[in-house]
Amino acid sequence: MFAHVLIGVDFSAAWPVLQQRVMRLRSKGVNTITLASIISPREVTNPTLNDRQQLQQRMEDEAQSFRDIGLAVTCLVDVGKPSECLAEMAIAQQVDVILCGSKGSGGFTERLLGSTVQRLSHLSQTPLWMEPINVGHELRHNYTTLVLATDASSSAVPAERLFEQLAEHFRNRVALISEALLYADGRGREVAELHLIALATRIPKLDSVIVSGQARKALIDEAKRWEADLLIIGQQGHSRFKERLLGSTAEALLEGINCPVLVVPHP
Repeated sequence: MFAHVLIGVDFSAAWPVLQQRVMRLRSKGVNTITLASIISPREVTNPTLNDRQQLQQRMEDEAQSFRDIGLAVTCLVDVGKPSECLAEMAIAQQVDVILCGSKGSGGFTERLLGSTVQRLSHLSQTPLWMEPINVGHELRHNYTTLVLATDASSSAVPAERLFEQLAEHFRNRVALISEALLYADGRGREVAELHLIALATRIPKLDSVIVSGQARKALIDEAKRWEADLLIIGQQGHSRFKERLLGSTAEALLEGINCPVLVVPHP
């Protein structure tokens, strides 16, 4: 699905889960990873060269397990705001996706999941894969069900294109549209029906559902009903879609659904 993955590394409880995710994505085409750790001046005042060297060495040690199975690995350490550094690294390294955890036990992960993940989702020109790090959450061994939440607008096109590209890796492909959002935007149900028909012409064996009720809850409930292994959403869709689906922060969605969420930016 993705050849090159950038991972935000914090060495918290999130790190082993992200390692497992990379191992499973390897069977879907991952061959190169970039490990990135950011030293925030807010937590380490005036970080020294020794601080960077120690962190670099720790990352190199962690990278060895990936290299042992044939993955190409680059380790990067930077100082600055995590959201800005990761967004810039993703462009510089030409990665296909940024992988980060949705919860952690401190340090980088907490910064990433607070206001940082919201900023990253706005700044990043690269798809952002947010992996839930919750008690009792286990990674599934198979990629079975892929779910797209779309608002049928032109701004959702990048997310829909990525959904189409990834569909072949999943047995079940499901597209969801919120009826409430359509009505709020002055569009009728027929708009959703026509849009889903058009998607089905490009994606074989596509299941589609127009959900009713409060938008974010209805979409999350439907994704759960399908036991989604991955939920794809557009970072910038119609304003009401973005507000009601994501709320004020991207991680709000992750609190409601126990599967990874892939946020796709709009140019």
